[in-house]
Amino acid sequence: MKETPVPAGLERRKEDYELITGHGRFVDDLKALQERPAVLHMVVVRSPYAHAHIKDIHLEAARTLPGVIAAFSGEELVRSMPTLELITSLPGLKVPQRRPLALDRVRYVGDPVAVILAEDRYIAEDARDLFEIDYDVLPAVIDPEAALAPDAPLLYEELDSNIAIQIPSGGGDIEGAFTQAEHVVRLRVVNQRVAPSSLEARACLFDFDPATGQLSAWLSSQTIYQAQRVLADALGLDRHMIRVRNAQVGGAFGAKVGISGEEIVAAALSVKFGRPVKWIETRSENLQAQTHGRGQVNYIEAAVQEDGRLLGLKVRTVADFGAFLAYTTPISPNTTARMLNGPYSIPALDFQAVGVFTNTVPTAAYRGAGRPEAAYLLERTMNAIAQQLDIDPVEVRRRNLIAPDAFPYRTVHGALYDNGNYQAALERALELADYAGWRVKQQERRIAQSSSLLGIGLSTFVEISGGPFGSTGPGIPQDAATVRICRDGTILVESGVAHNGQGHYTAFAQIAAQIFDLPGSQVQVQMNDTALPAYSIGTFGSRTTQIGGAAVVLAAQAAREKALQAATRVLEAAPADLELTGGQVRVRGVSGRGISLGELARQVEEQPDLIEQDSLYPVNGASIEGLAAWREFSPSAPTFSSGAHVAIVEVETETGEVRVLNYVAVDDCGRVLNSYLTEAQVHGGLAQGIGQALYEESAYDQNGQPLTGTLMDYTLPNAEQIPGFVVDAIETPSPINPLGAKGAGEAGCIGGPPTIANAVLDALAPLGIEIIDMPLRPEKIWALVQAARRGTLKKVDPEPPAFFRATATPQQADTSHEGGVSSVDV
Repeated sequence: MKETPVPAGLERRKEDYELITGHGRFVDDLKALQERPAVLHMVVVRSPYAHAHIKDIHLEAARTLPGVIAAFSGEELVRSMPTLELITSLPGLKVPQRRPLALDRVRYVGDPVAVILAEDRYIAEDARDLFEIDYDVLPAVIDPEAALAPDAPLLYEELDSNIAIQIPSGGGDIEGAFTQAEHVVRLRVVNQRVAPSSLEARACLFDFDPATGQLSAWLSSQTIYQAQRVLADALGLDRHMIRVRNAQVGGAFGAKVGISGEEIVAAALSVKFGRPVKWIETRSENLQAQTHGRGQVNYIEAAVQEDGRLLGLKVRTVADFGAFLAYTTPISPNTTARMLNGPYSIPALDFQAVGVFTNTVPTAAYRGAGRPEAAYLLERTMNAIAQQLDIDPVEVRRRNLIAPDAFPYRTVHGALYDNGNYQAALERALELADYAGWRVKQQERRIAQSSSLLGIGLSTFVEISGGPFGSTGPGIPQDAATVRICRDGTILVESGVAHNGQGHYTAFAQIAAQIFDLPGSQVQVQMNDTALPAYSIGTFGSRTTQIGGAAVVLAAQAAREKALQAATRVLEAAPADLELTGGQVRVRGVSGRGISLGELARQVEEQPDLIEQDSLYPVNGASIEGLAAWREFSPSAPTFSSGAHVAIVEVETETGEVRVLNYVAVDDCGRVLNSYLTEAQVHGGLAQGIGQALYEESAYDQNGQPLTGTLMDYTLPNAEQIPGFVVDAIETPSPINPLGAKGAGEAGCIGGPPTIANAVLDALAPLGIEIIDMPLRPEKIWALVQAARRGTLKKVDPEPPAFFRATATPQQADTSHEGGVSSVDV
């Protein structure tokens, strides 16, 4: 019986069977490698101080412990290695040298200073306790605003300050906007540090075979081709002698975009000893030493008309970079600058950001990477405008949204939005949430003076994704894939994507199945391996479906055309008379005259001249043979998703507890290819966005000691604390790629925090509480409620740090090109 294709957009996930049956293989599940020596285990020795000189490291006791293979300080192992690289170099960025291990000085608690290699992980951990390291402790600076002070402790004397970069962006007549304004709204908002906290921490296994010179790597990574290149540069190996594979990956969320120093060290040890070396990060290490996300303090001034229309926006941002520049550290504040316009028509913008070094773990990309920060400060501002002018927050947004007929729309600072329909998403979200009905219920509660206050919050936002990527190198695409017709009639998709659980196997199978008119079960997808005839710059920034998927579309279409080309010769029919359906190429109107795809593939293997040979070949040296095609895709511009979210919360004033009663998310990610996958991405992002709003924060004491070093201290929301969601979609297909797709993966992280924060502040408004910083924990809310009842609430007019007043305004960014600022989308 013929299997009927599943309707487009309803395919269930193909990749979950092994996971839900307990047969998934993560890096730590790789216990032994065939015909290779036993795996050695690496453990890292980390600094207990936030800032100190390394005076001496005593390794003797650790080295003599039975089962220890070796122990090395950073000086012994990495002094001659290249410095860690960045994803982009922005104009004016100061880049201090940083190698895989700390050398002369440590700059945060958790800074890696030495490693131990042992036959057993537990032996290595015992040996770590035998290390004796002499430190000369130095003053530390933890607060990013304090790091701007002229007398602040310097992390790098050679830089003369803790300032890594100043990022200007903007356009329009900002002074004229404030001159014309009838109101000026000022506020300070903080986007606190958060830990990505993926289910699987960092993990790697390397095996260097001296006999062949081949290095095999198994990672938990978002960028396997980038890892291949970095390993080649660090170890002095030919790139084609390094094969990088992802095992199954337990989440990444941006924190695994770059290959870390610890991973490079593990690879170097494998090369040095010619044996497999594994490093598995513990949860406490992960919270202490993997990069954090967010970390911005924003000072906002909005020039507003009496009717709530926004004339101009000034933003001064202090971005906490942490102790050094990780691979994606500069991305977030730069993307915040790029996304500051949001979905609104704003005539004038003036953005000035300063990135500063502090004695904390570096910040880097975390789901959204600059987009959530921009949306949070902008949406908090829109609600502040509504409150100050006594206008419904919905109406304030309606009066400022970009009109549907204005696209393509160029923002005042240069970004070019492909298309959108922001009003439709907002109205749909209000309808699904019963906004008007909840306003009535809210008023009833206020009249009754209930101790349980209702709050209604919303946000409208824009998400940039995809787009040109300037550092792939000449002749190297962003993404490429091979699609081949196999001898058994099935379709094989080979993609360069590094899969992290998002459902790419399902999406790519669906794409190919529709082109060949086959059920998805007859399409096999391979990825996560640099040996495949494919390529990708990485899985990040909600780019994979629209770019990696576009490469699959083009390759599948090319393979289909090759099949038809071969069939014209085998069946002796004109191309116009052929049809391909159900795994058969048939001659229209001639019963019984046709050939299966499998038989066609066999004949092409035996007679290659049945098709014209493809002139496009992979960048990694693999060959394309048979009835197959390689195609690449590099977009000409980014796409801009959007959304409108509404939350209903209940705040219990006697305890400060916040309960989310209802949450509605209406998102526009262009053409929705698979509704199951899209909704899953929105749900996951919302869990993280609500987690940041209510619970999560990576905190330090004044000496730089982490206060959230375990999951007993760093609060991740559980299933009971995350509400059910009402999810819907508006579709405005993008003209940028052949799928019409836009990004969907970060919408929840972007819309979630401001929606929840605005809802809580709306609930507390009758008490006069106007400002509260995330996370909105019960004790914080309870203290504010008590202060309001006592009449001791403090109202402070937010004033940016003196640095912004003392420093001349940098020249505005060049807005002659799309984006306004030099940017890489992560």
